[in-house]
Amino acid sequence: MRAVRIPIGVLAAVLVFTLWNAAWVTDRCEEWADALDGVTAALDGGGNGSVALERLWDMWQEVQGYMHIVVSHTELDEAESLLAQALALCRQNSTEDMYPVLAELRHQFRLIAETQQISAKNIF
Repeated sequence: MRAVRIPIGVLAAVLVFTLWNAAWVTDRCEEWADALDGVTAALDGGGNGSVALERLWDMWQEVQGYMHIVVSHTELDEAESLLAQALALCRQNSTEDMYPVLAELRHQFRLIAETQQISAKNIF
């Protein structure tokens, strides 16, 4: 029985980390989606959303070191590309063109969170 303790302990630690990571990534994605709501609200109010979009960019950059370790680069690169596109449109005051980009970005955030969840779909 003693020989099994260490492997079970290691498996338990991996499981705990996996669950924590899934919750942490999901929380970050929800924060980013909330920031997108701020951008959309600013656009709906007649502004260009630059303050909220810059805040979202800063939030995004804060965690990229860790995110590139635990999340597929493809999803992260797509989200970063969409975020850069939204920033470019904001600087050009192309507010009407920003709505589809923000919708795609919101979908990409959902995809990133989904890929970190524990499910049979993500395992196989």
